[in-house]
Formats: sequence, structure tokens, C-alpha cells
Amino acid sequence: MRAYLRWWHDRSIRFKLNCIFLLIILISILTLSFWGIRTYSSYSENQADQSTLQMIHQVESNVDYYIEHLKDVQHYISQDPEVEKFMQMKGQEPSKDEVARIDKTLTMYTERNKEIMGIMLVNKSGSFTSHDMFRITRDSLVEESWFQDALKAPNDTMIISNPIGRNVSTSQNYSSYDVLSLVHAVVDPQTEEVLGVVLMDLRMDMIKSIFENVKLGKSGFMYILDHKGNIVYAPTNDIVYRIQSKWLPDGSQGSLTQQIKGHDYRILFNDSATNKWRFIGVIPNDDYQRVITDIQLYTLIVTFITIVLASLLSAYFTGTLIRPIRKLMSLMSHVKNGELNQRFVSETKDEIGQLGNSFNHMLEEINNLINVVYAEQKKKREAELQVLQAQIKPHFLYNTLDTIQWMAQEYEADDIIEVIGALTNLFRIGLNRGNEWIPVRDEVKHAESYMIIQMSRYMDKLDFKFDIPEHLYSYQVLKLILQPLIENAIYHGIKARTGKGKISICAELESDLICFRITDDGAGIPPEKLEEINQILRGEKMREDQYGIGLFNVNERIQLTYGTAYGIQIYSALGKGTTVEIKHPMVQAVKKTG
Repeated sequence: MRAYLRWWHDRSIRFKLNCIFLLIILISILTLSFWGIRTYSSYSENQADQSTLQMIHQVESNVDYYIEHLKDVQHYISQDPEVEKFMQMKGQEPSKDEVARIDKTLTMYTERNKEIMGIMLVNKSGSFTSHDMFRITRDSLVEESWFQDALKAPNDTMIISNPIGRNVSTSQNYSSYDVLSLVHAVVDPQTEEVLGVVLMDLRMDMIKSIFENVKLGKSGFMYILDHKGNIVYAPTNDIVYRIQSKWLPDGSQGSLTQQIKGHDYRILFNDSATNKWRFIGVIPNDDYQRVITDIQLYTLIVTFITIVLASLLSAYFTGTLIRPIRKLMSLMSHVKNGELNQRFVSETKDEIGQLGNSFNHMLEEINNLINVVYAEQKKKREAELQVLQAQIKPHFLYNTLDTIQWMAQEYEADDIIEVIGALTNLFRIGLNRGNEWIPVRDEVKHAESYMIIQMSRYMDKLDFKFDIPEHLYSYQVLKLILQPLIENAIYHGIKARTGKGKISICAELESDLICFRITDDGAGIPPEKLEEINQILRGEKMREDQYGIGLFNVNERIQLTYGTAYGIQIYSALGKGTTVEIKHPMVQAVKKTG
């Protein structure tokens, strides 16, 4: 746990903010998704039940309307005069003309109502006539159960599903499962005596078409039971015959869930008050679950898309928060490398903006402190130089050298005159009335005076050459930057080689700086020592006592005055020679007025 906390604390602020934002969004989305799915599941099931019951009511209404219409047809047939006359016959058969008229009437009704397959009239004496229906055996039809049931309930129209075992057949080829029979008694309106019965066979096609136009879910179905529990109509489905009547409780309407063949089914039912049929709808629970599964899938897709968008937005907004901090870190890195001119620019006044202002204030304080220290160091160096100048007493020195030069002229000692003149120029230019900057012309003259003096000592050992373009003479440089390096070239390069050596001093403009090069063909510097010296010059390493101060003093003066972009770089090859390169900014001479 501690290792995890340490790992978390070491992560970047942007990483932490992204994780926190995503965690909050993820918890919110998952909570809403879980609650929404559970709520929708319950709501969806209730809505599905209500929708199924509405469809059952609609089918029931359509079937009732269809049956009532056919009951009306049957009633109209029973009120026909020819039919009434036939029903009132007792013990006599109708004539051929009477049969023809009755057949014409029945044909008219069957042609107008295509769902009627056949109509049979049976009077109480046992006589019968029919349109396309006949008696199978000679047994009297009045003994049939359907006839007796009609006599017992003369005011009701009985509906018989699957009329099997009747002594009635037809010329049309259909089974009892394809037909529905309506039985209605004909009553004398004056005596209220039952005169006979009208039997009408109906096609199941109309009811079948009503049911086929109804879809319960993706694989649900509906069927009808009569008041005795017998199937009136059912689609081709083996589940119908596995549903037990005892599962369906008493009541006009209800619903339940039952397992059949290893699957759960939702069973809903409604009883018709018109014909005492029970309309039943059956829907596999898998249909419910399929909807829920689709909702879950859509929810997961929406959740994934939301998380992706949230991640992008989180990365964008955390980036806007972290960007100023990273900018501030970058500025601090530059400051760490010595670039104290950096400043943080903020467009806001929030905590980061206040931090940036504090950073700017800190840099200003550091610059002020550096300027104070630099000024103190400069005053200290100037004081030391003034002490040195006071010790040398320049006027006395100049007068003495003039006297020596005059005496040398009297004795015509030309070589002594040249050396004394060079020494006079050397001191005069070096002192320069205490000024730190001199023209390139005077710096070159100072170096030439120094070389004249050295040539008096190393005439057979040393040769030199100056190659300084005249257009550089008017620029200002720090004084005494060439002489210490020429001195190093003599004592560490030329003296260490065999035979006569040569030193060349040249200069040229490079972009916005003047580049001086002092090159000798002396002994050179070993690579390890050369790298160490350059590291000291770049400020990457402290100077050790084994090295002199002349070279490093020139480099330090240039960098203290103009920055680390300027200074000295040394190139050398052992046994071949050394080149010291000085990079000095181009400084124009300031004209004094008044």
C-alpha cells in the first residue's frame, strides 16, 4: 500500500487530474447505467404486459365482432318466412319447391358471407334441409347433443369448437379443426315453443387471419380456450399443449410466469364476457431479456463513447491547467542554466498567475543582487588596479624611460631604443588612464610592443606575424586580452619545441562578434589536458592551482562583462601546435561631446 501511495504521489499533476476526472465520470456513468437498466427492466416488463393485454383486448373485440355478425346472420335466417314455415312442419317433408326456395335463401347468405361453410335447418320433428350439408346415418338429428343443448337454452347461441362426433357431414373436404359451429334455436314468437335449430359451420380462416396479424414480441403467440377449457384456435406451436389449465387462476384477467421446456414464459389472459372464451397470450421471457440485452449493449456503447469523449475533454482541460505550469518549469530550467532574463507572462490572475508573478519578482531580485555583487567586484578590481598604478608611478616611469632612451640615442644604441620604446608603449597602453576598454588599434599595438620586447630575448627562437584588418581598428575591446595569450603561446608552446617557432595573430568578423586567433606551431597540448582546460573555460569545472591565471583571467573578464556566450576556446594537436580563439562582441566607440 505504501509503495502504491508513493507511486501515486510521484505521478505528474496532469496524470492525477485525468485519473480523478475519469474516475468521477466513470462512477457517475456506471451508477446511472445500473440504476437505469434496472428501472427500465421493470418498466419495460410492465409496459410489455400492458401492451400485450391491449392486443389481447383488440383481438377479443375483433373476434367478438366477427361472431356477433354471424349470429345476426343466423338470426336473419331463422326469421326468414320459408325457414319459419319449414320449422313449423310436423311429421311431413317439404316439397321440392319449398326445398328449392329454402336452398336459394341459404345460398344467398353463404355467397354474401364467404366464411360460412354450410347451413343446416332441423325442425323438432326431425326433418332437415341444408345447403351443402347432409346426415351421415339414418339416426335422427334431434338426438344430437348440439340439438338438445339448443333446446335447453333457446335464447342463447352456442358456439362449438372442433365439432367432432356429429352425425353431420359436408361435401367440402375439411376437418373439425378447421371449422367453428354456431347453433341457435328457432322459437315461435307467439307460443315461445322451440320449433327447431339452425346449425351453421364457419371457416376458421377469419379468426386465423385476425391472430396472424397480431405479433407478441418476436416469437410470442395467442390462442383461445372455450368455457370447457378446449382449444378453439391455436397456431402451430407445441408450447400450447404444454400449458396446463390449472396454471391459469380464476378471474377475468391475469398474468403469470411459468417454466416450459427449460425456458420461462410470460402468460397473460383475458376472459370474454360475450362468448365465455378465454384469450391467452404467451411471450418467451427471452424476448423481454433480448430487449434488456439490447438496452445494455446500447448503454455500454454510449458509456464507452462518453468515456472516450470525457477522456479527450479531460486531457484538453487538464492541458490548459498544466500548460502554464510546464511553461514555468521550462523558464526555471533556463534560469538554472544561467539565463536570468526569462520572464513568465500570464493572462490570468489565478494561483498560477500569482506564482508566475512571484517567479518574475524573484528573478528581478536575483538580477539586482548580481548587479550589486558585480558592481562591488568591479570597484574592488578598479581599486586594485589603482593601487597598482599608484605603485608604478607612471609619470616617474615615463620620465625615467625617456632619460634612458635619450642616453641610448647619444650612444647610438638602436636596439636599446626600440626595446625601451616598446616598453613605454606597453605601460602607456596597459595603464590607459584607468579605462577598461581600448580600440582594437591600441590593443594590437600593445601586443606588438610586447612581441618586440620578447624578440630581443628570443630572436633566434621566435618569429611572429600580425594579420588584423584595418576596418576592425575602430571597434572597442577589453584591454590586455591579447598579451597574456601571446605570453602563454611563447612559454608553453614555442619554448617547448625544438627549433625556431612562429606565432600568428589574426582577427575577423563573424556575425555580431570579433574573433581573434593566436596560433603557434609549438608543442601542443595533450587531449586530456586540453579537454580539462576547455571545461574550466566553460565554467564546467573549477580551476586547479597547477594552471596559471593569465588565460583564465582574460576569459573571466570577457564573460563577466558580456556573458557566457563569449570568451575563449582552445584547439590543439599534440606536436603540431595550438590555436586560442577569443570571441568578443562588436562594440562601437562612443564619441564624447562637450
